[in-house]
Amino acid sequence: MAHPSSYRQILDNNREQFELLIQHGDYKPFYLWHLLVFTALPLCGLLISRRRGARYLRPVLFAVILGTAVDVMRHRRALLGANGYMGGLVTAWWTIWSATILIFNDVERDFERIERRSGNAACPGKAPPPDNENKPRSSDKAANGQILKAKQYASQRESEILAWQPYPRAFLHRLNWALGLLFNMRGPEWNWRISTLDPLPDSLQRQRTTRNGQSAREAMGKTGNKADSQPDARTRLKAILVTFLIHYLFLDLVKVLMMHDPYFWGLVSSAPARPFPFTYVPLPTIPDIIVRLYREILSALGVYAALSFVCLLNPIIFLGLSLACPKASRALTRVPLDAPWLYSDPFGPFLGSCLDYGLVGCWSQWWHQLFRFGFTSTGNFLLSLLPNRVAARPSIRRTVMTLTAFFLSGLIHACGSYTQLTETKPHAHFVFFCLQPVGIMIQNQLARSINARYRFSRPIRRAANAIFASWWLILSGASIADDFARGGLWLTEPLPISPLRGLGLGAKGEGWWCWGEPWFRYWDGGKYWERGLRVL
Repeated sequence: MAHPSSYRQILDNNREQFELLIQHGDYKPFYLWHLLVFTALPLCGLLISRRRGARYLRPVLFAVILGTAVDVMRHRRALLGANGYMGGLVTAWWTIWSATILIFNDVERDFERIERRSGNAACPGKAPPPDNENKPRSSDKAANGQILKAKQYASQRESEILAWQPYPRAFLHRLNWALGLLFNMRGPEWNWRISTLDPLPDSLQRQRTTRNGQSAREAMGKTGNKADSQPDARTRLKAILVTFLIHYLFLDLVKVLMMHDPYFWGLVSSAPARPFPFTYVPLPTIPDIIVRLYREILSALGVYAALSFVCLLNPIIFLGLSLACPKASRALTRVPLDAPWLYSDPFGPFLGSCLDYGLVGCWSQWWHQLFRFGFTSTGNFLLSLLPNRVAARPSIRRTVMTLTAFFLSGLIHACGSYTQLTETKPHAHFVFFCLQPVGIMIQNQLARSINARYRFSRPIRRAANAIFASWWLILSGASIADDFARGGLWLTEPLPISPLRGLGLGAKGEGWWCWGEPWFRYWDGGKYWERGLRVL
């Protein structure tokens, strides 16, 4: 087979091969109605209360979800989303998340959401103002209309309070509550919110800690009392927009650099030994380890840039909606979407986490925690199966939670590799994540042994943590970086408009606009359940 002249030739070949596999029946299409099925099944389990038999229905619904997920990953394919990678990853994660909210937790008994409530409802003795109080004269309406609207909106906000809402009784309220839970990951407005998020306001902390039997003073001391000193919503949105623009341009730069190296096209075994930008280095030879290190670091930067770019869309959409269309925001949900503390950064502090805690700090404090609650819920469920005296031991609990988190991480990423169109090595993803707790245990043991004999200054300890974490991640990440490239992960086009390629820095024939292919197409497979819009 001739060496492809550009990555676009590989994209065209992948599309042709994909269509042949679908037409010949080797794989089946993934339809949009699959997304509806995956949404409707757990939603039904959340809408039906325990009094109506949900405790028996939810395990049945989860079994159907699991069966559907297995069918999708084994028999159905789509190129959209990193050459099919996201199809397997999202399906595996959705199965874990469905188990989290249907099996591992009792959402009716334990889950509560922060919602707006009328202040008058909380204070029924407060008399409403007279109908004619502050009523504008007709001659002032035209001049003061906008001012009056602003005052009314501000008055409405001041008359509202935030409170914890348990499982609602009214159906429409319950539907909104359940949808908010279903499409949540880090839980910023829920009482199970992960620990790496920004702290809640004092008023909500007092309600929460009183409910859990802990004093408000003690809880607010742990969070640092920082929520009420955060910038307002508009300032927060402006900062997010600037960060989004920076990550947008950074992701565009990473994409351009990758597409200049055939390694990232998927030609791992036949990649040039002197790729761009090393072609401009005035040296006769470039050590293989330098090229290897460059490709691995660029792969890591690609993952970081893509995740940051996608996660920043959440505050831009919902915080922006709440500020641009406050009435629409309130009609959509009772959650205070204009609260800046709902939108914590997707990644934690890098230097402090890695320098002070090493490898465990990289994973537990710096790296994104999107899957954290699903992983911890699975770990707690496994601990509940052990005898109480065993599960209560801190070392056992810590080991089970750590191994569960990395095992599930490896599983969902391996599923992503498995559903890619090209031939991949899913075990590389599983091995990478399973090696991380090994590295954490090695580093902890080394630190204990060395600190028992010697006393080093803080700069030396931090340097040792950074060196070990970097060395372990680079050593264990070689195989997963190769599989990312081999599977065509980097061939996906994340950006609609590319400033760098518009300036002529991309491949030949590329320009500003990057999204030229359709995402969906109608397909008729003969049977009624094999008809509809399929994902390309």
